[in-house]
Amino acid sequence: MKTLSLKEIADALNANLLGNPDEMITGINGILEADKGDITFLANPKYKDHLPLCRASAVMVSRDVTSEGINLLQVDNPRLDYARVINLMFPPKTESGSISEKAFIAATAQIGENCSIYPNVYIGEHTTVGKNTVIYPGVTIGDDVTIGDDCFFYANVAVNRGCRIGNRVIFNAGCVIGSEGFGFEREKDGDPHIKVPQVGIVIIEDDVEVGALCAIDRGSIKATVIGRGTKFDNLVHIAHNCQVGEDNLLMAQTLLAGSVKTGRNVWFAGQAACLDHLKVADHVKVFGRGGVTQNIDEAGLYAGFPTRPFLDWQKASAMFYKTDDQRKKLSALEKRIRDLEEKLLPEKEA
Repeated sequence: MKTLSLKEIADALNANLLGNPDEMITGINGILEADKGDITFLANPKYKDHLPLCRASAVMVSRDVTSEGINLLQVDNPRLDYARVINLMFPPKTESGSISEKAFIAATAQIGENCSIYPNVYIGEHTTVGKNTVIYPGVTIGDDVTIGDDCFFYANVAVNRGCRIGNRVIFNAGCVIGSEGFGFEREKDGDPHIKVPQVGIVIIEDDVEVGALCAIDRGSIKATVIGRGTKFDNLVHIAHNCQVGEDNLLMAQTLLAGSVKTGRNVWFAGQAACLDHLKVADHVKVFGRGGVTQNIDEAGLYAGFPTRPFLDWQKASAMFYKTDDQRKKLSALEKRIRDLEEKLLPEKEA
């Protein structure tokens, strides 16, 4: 971790510094835990009255926030610029730009300049790797793969034959790209399942990040496509033929079944899922454990199984938790009706 002065941080972020430019920052911490030497941030201006209680050496705040007696860095987006400070204080490891003698690289493979390739890497025939790409131990890259510039492969990633990867793509440990899609057929119930060959590829566009232990299946015939800027959390599964739009966020344990197509800026929260051959419109957000069972044609928040607009789901959920009370009230009303009928019945017979 680097030690930086507030002036160095302010200059790097184009921040307005209110306080001592020579104050040294030696750590980062949350606003409640921060102490002398730490820098922290205040994302919500409504809590600015608590700033005098903060023990940090500096706080990153919005442009309109002021407070006496504490060093402030005024920025446009405190949360985002705080992430930039972390990058300043924890710069990435400097790679060697060399290729280990213990890596296996096919004679027909083409490796760009300044690549760092570690021991026990396998790169297959006719594969192209762009410049400045880093490939850690245990990575397997099959035949006829195309990889762009400035990509990063953490340990034990597998990229299977024919896949095409853009620039600045990050693969975290253990993910599998271009695995066999789940395709089986049989004549009738009880017959053996016959595997359907999966002969498509995976196309991953620029600036995608794939989390640890994710699986993206190759298309059955055409390509599975992951759009530019999309980010995967860990343990995400994308089935064959999916077309994932640009700038999607897919959080842990999300599942998209085969041939799903999502628009731009779609979010799936943890353990959400989508049935096969469905379309999800731009700017849709699916809450955790939401189950998409039909097309979603309009932007908005969706939740539940099956998913429905968020406000409808809230109302339905509220009623669900009142079911037992409603049952008791209904039982009581039925008993009152029976009692009244018993009292009135003799008069009717008379």
